[in-house]
Amino acid sequence: MTDRTTSDNDKKLESELSEIRVRRDSPAVGTRDAFLELKNQLCRHILAMRDPALDFSDRAQIRPFVHDRLDALLDERRIVLNRGEKRQLLEAIVAELSQSRI
Repeated sequence: MTDRTTSDNDKKLESELSEIRVRRDSPAVGTRDAFLELKNQLCRHILAMRDPALDFSDRAQIRPFVHDRLDALLDERRIVLNRGEKRQLLEAIVAELSQSRI
């Protein structure tokens, strides 16, 4: 009887932990849209400032260019991001620009 109770408690705990993980990993309503809008705006600005000598299909070549411009644009707009958010935004912009047909 004790084994069954322990097993039921373990299942309940696992279910609760699973629910917490889903809530933690799911962005808040509107957060993803705000991220995509910011990424799209910054991509447009970075494209407008692009150096014609850069090969935008080469991620290693454009990453430093985007990084520098991203810092300036975020400062200009007074947008503060933590390191993880900034890295995620940088990688999303680099991926977008390297896939675009410029």
